[in-house]
Amino acid sequence: MKQKIYSIFAVAALLLSSCTGDYLDINDNPNQAVSATPELVLSMALNNTASRLTHNQIGNFFGGYWAPSGSYSGFTEERQFDYNATYGSNVWNSTYDNLNDYQYIIDKATAQKWPAVSGIAKVMMAYNYQILVDAYGNIPYTDALKGTAVIRPKYDDAQAVYDGLVKTLDAASTDLKVAISGDNPSPGAQDIVFKGDLAKWRRFANTLRLRILMRQSNISGKDLKTEIAKVTSEGAGFLKAGETVNSTPGYLKTAGKQNPWWETYVQQASGSDAGTKQAYVCSAFFINTLQDDLKDPRLARLAAKNNAGIYVGVPLGDGNDANLFPKRSWFGPAIIKSFDQPMVLMTAAEAFFLQAEAIQRGYATGDAKAIYEAGVTEAFTAAGLTAADATTYLAKAVNNIGWASSTDKIEAIITQKWISMFSLTGFEAWSEVRRTGFPRVPLATKAIQAKAPARLFYPTSEIATNSESVSAQNVTSQFDNKIFWAKK
Repeated sequence: MKQKIYSIFAVAALLLSSCTGDYLDINDNPNQAVSATPELVLSMALNNTASRLTHNQIGNFFGGYWAPSGSYSGFTEERQFDYNATYGSNVWNSTYDNLNDYQYIIDKATAQKWPAVSGIAKVMMAYNYQILVDAYGNIPYTDALKGTAVIRPKYDDAQAVYDGLVKTLDAASTDLKVAISGDNPSPGAQDIVFKGDLAKWRRFANTLRLRILMRQSNISGKDLKTEIAKVTSEGAGFLKAGETVNSTPGYLKTAGKQNPWWETYVQQASGSDAGTKQAYVCSAFFINTLQDDLKDPRLARLAAKNNAGIYVGVPLGDGNDANLFPKRSWFGPAIIKSFDQPMVLMTAAEAFFLQAEAIQRGYATGDAKAIYEAGVTEAFTAAGLTAADATTYLAKAVNNIGWASSTDKIEAIITQKWISMFSLTGFEAWSEVRRTGFPRVPLATKAIQAKAPARLFYPTSEIATNSESVSAQNVTSQFDNKIFWAKK
């Protein structure tokens, strides 16, 4: 496992310390700090979490949102679902790198008895570990993040990791309940997500716990009702309307300091198009679902018309002159805003859809219809439409829109959740497609098998350094070796 244990000191240039000890000791660099305060590392760690794009890009392709335009060659993996251990390796490497930062924060904040800071870091530990489980299944967990003490960490069972993440989030909530004081300072502006609002962090933690639990809806014998009751009893509730979890570090119109989504897919700081701007467009499945099946007014906010003034996407897997970038729909104004738009970690709409599903499945009490409709309304307002627009939409007697008209309420919930996640949280959408089978994303036209990808392969960096542990997982197929929670 790749562990860059010193990456947490990228902020150290701001913390130049005076030289101590023998000034002739050539092994000490007086201009390189060897420690950093946990709240300063927190800003960098949160920014790094939000800046990682690889997993979301993969999710946007496999989750049915994006397709390569005909203006770019390549994308063999996405067109054929044919990939190996080099594909998406940054999901593994960068996530573990980031987890080291949060472990450092927890260790330092715990030693200084700063539960506000350690609680935030624990939430983010769970957030990152879930990405790894959902991409790879079994992963290093109990042996992970120990540096040279454990250079070949053993792998933990994926479901056991999930159980551990629930406990981590429970511990985070305990930390976050401690009142801010001189002995427990607020991270304040160093918290680039909620600016030190611990109540919001508790709601985020609860929503993340609910996500982890609901991901296991296919697991027989799992007492989700009892576990969800524990989350509800925590007292803070779940993310509310308008409480999308955003990272806002203060992006600048400078190379390397813009919103990374914008800089990668839209425009360089110089004003020139991003190098890959014309590589990604909306899939035909996404466009057709909103335009033809649902006649969804959000289409104009989520997608852009092509040069002929119509909405048209690329069939998953295709890529030829007929699908050149100008001829197909790109991303709309709700997705493409500005160089300083926030990076999204979790949408508030997701919180409502998770609750609605839990109630509909009998794991929680409440009005599933009302909460489902609140989720749709949140998704509409987040896209730049109004609550009144959502009310009109929900009144349509159309399957997967109107509650009474939807023959499968779970499918309706997941379909609307899928629309709400378009582009910004694509990896989560892919996970939900794998868990529920909704929406019914078609196979790529050039798929090498009549199956959709179920996972990523362990990366070559891990195979090279921890081959025995990797081999023990017996992962031989990206189609058949499914994550434990997947729909069978």
